[in-house]
Amino acid sequence: MKRIKLIIMLFLALLTVTSFAQTTSNSKKFMLGVFGGLNIPRLSGGSNNEMTSGYSSRSGAAFGLTSNLDLGSNFSLRMDLLYSSEGGKRDGLQAIDGHAFNPQVPEGTYLYANFKNESILNYLELPVLIKYSIPVKASKFYINVGPYGGYLLKAKQKTSGTSIVYADKTEIQPVSPEPVSFNATTNTKSSIHNMSFGITGGVGYSQQIGKDMLTLDVRGATA
Repeated sequence: MKRIKLIIMLFLALLTVTSFAQTTSNSKKFMLGVFGGLNIPRLSGGSNNEMTSGYSSRSGAAFGLTSNLDLGSNFSLRMDLLYSSEGGKRDGLQAIDGHAFNPQVPEGTYLYANFKNESILNYLELPVLIKYSIPVKASKFYINVGPYGGYLLKAKQKTSGTSIVYADKTEIQPVSPEPVSFNATTNTKSSIHNMSFGITGGVGYSQQIGKDMLTLDVRGATA
């Protein structure tokens, strides 16, 4: 299952106070700060796997620590330590594991029901980005790109609602005589890889205010 996400981070105003310090050996600027923002992730799976397709975006928190080391010539090295709440949601008619619903149903068979389904994946991520800035007086426009690694902290599936279970998408062939409750929370961490890797990058704008920096950062990522 692939994860695609858009992260919008506000440094300082919503999420960070950032300060600069000069290194004594090479006089390059080093920045250390905290941040937070909005994560808009989406899960996507193979087109032939109805259990992992059809997810829409669910908003989650993204916050952590950020650092920036000046490399000269408007380039810098940026590293973040990021808590990221990801996942996706599906509402309405969707596939369920027919064998899990009824052991007499052959494995690999899909059944269908109407309910709410939310997949919540919480990661600790470490992006390492090369950043190029275009200074304009006390402001900077920048782009950055690089790899990141993530460790899965928690994963759960939350479902809710009641529905007749059907053998087909057209809801013509019911297989349950009465509506079935789908109210449940399931720990799914054991079924998902603990480590993930991907590419992330985006654009941003920074405005220096005294010794601090106000930054708006918009970033996309895929894993």
